Amino acid sequence: MLRKKEKKAITSTIALLIGWPVGLDKFLEGKSKRGFQIFLGWLISGIVFTYGLIEYINYQEGAGWLVFGSIAISVGTVCFFSELIANLQMFEEAED
Repeated sequence: MLRKKEKKAITSTIALLIGWPVGLDKFLEGKSKRGFQIFLGWLISGIVFTYGLIEYINYQEGAGWLVFGSIAISVGTVCFFSELIANLQMFEEAED
């Protein structure tokens, strides 16, 4: 059987993999404010990136929006992978 810490690590990892753009893992941990912030961050990043992409395709302008959106999405992706690594380490370090 899995111990409580192992179960928590597995549940958190699955929630992170399935619901990372909406902060599902944070809502599951009871940190609804942080989950809402993650959701808003991804939403704004996606809107800025999409706006920049549309402007660049249609008018050859908007590269600044495109770059800003790309940077925001890159930062979010790095945060996602760091959280995933932390969850995997928590599972590995669980006591036998």
